[in-house]
Amino acid sequence: MPNRVSNLVKLSAAVLSLTAPAAAAQSSAATAPALRLPANYFSRFGGAEVVTGLDGGVTFGVRGFPLPFQQDVRLLVVKHPRYWEYGLSTRSNDTTLAAGVFDNGLNAAVGIPRLEITHDPWKGTQYSGRLQGSGYYSRFTGGYAFTAAQDRVRVLNNVGVAFQGDVAAPYSQTEIGGGYGRAFGKVNAGFGSAVRLYTFPVQKQAQGSLEFSVNANTTPVAGLTLAASHFERFVAGKVAIPDLNLGRYQETNASITYRLPVAGEPGAFGLGAVRSRVVRYWQDDKTDLYNDVLFRVKALPSLVGASVGYEWTRDGKDNKWLFSLVFLPK
Repeated sequence: MPNRVSNLVKLSAAVLSLTAPAAAAQSSAATAPALRLPANYFSRFGGAEVVTGLDGGVTFGVRGFPLPFQQDVRLLVVKHPRYWEYGLSTRSNDTTLAAGVFDNGLNAAVGIPRLEITHDPWKGTQYSGRLQGSGYYSRFTGGYAFTAAQDRVRVLNNVGVAFQGDVAAPYSQTEIGGGYGRAFGKVNAGFGSAVRLYTFPVQKQAQGSLEFSVNANTTPVAGLTLAASHFERFVAGKVAIPDLNLGRYQETNASITYRLPVAGEPGAFGLGAVRSRVVRYWQDDKTDLYNDVLFRVKALPSLVGASVGYEWTRDGKDNKWLFSLVFLPK
């Protein structure tokens, strides 16, 4: 895959030129300084994901692998049975930069080539530019977000133009969302909701959607945590850009985690926690069950371990084993 490697090198240079601070000129006799890892470097691994799978062929790689720079730059390299993912991304001052080829989520023969810059603070000026290939949509937008009710409610308004296939369509996006949480004894509960409206004036089309989520967790005894959440989305209408058409969606999650007690000074290595998780995807009629074993490594800021799971599908023909590397805060 020489072309892919060459592209990755070019992407690395592009992102690093935006994020790395300019180096002072050095004489040819000067000695290069030793590499110093950022103070929070190892904590960044909590956002990394090791990918493994046997769905239609061997899948392996890593997403969100932190590179050892002051700026948090993440590397993506994953081999799928029919294509590669590769790229770099970073986020700084509410701005995301990404470049590479990303997962299409549909097990198709190609990934999604993408170059993106998105500035999306919780409130204030918003802008985004996304260029994508392989038939996926591109967009250019700008707008503003403000908050109310002590920042619990966010109102976003964007206008822009989107491109997909032969369609070039100006559109507007309006979203109102917020959430609330409180404790009931040992139970912590929360609720969130969002209303979204896309309008396409040239095509005289619009789509509205309503989303809400509920979650709760409790620790009935020391070390044992029970958690559950549910998400729903309702949709009405259809718009001219296929990738912006949302669909009805339901997902339920539940987990039980037990952290082993640590007596005295912890050793360099030991069992830290065990966890079971179940995820139900109602539209796809599939259920994933994961069992995780996590270890406490004194040199690492997070528990790290292995996850072995299984996925049951609608007709049973696509059932598969699920393997991954997992992290949990200490």
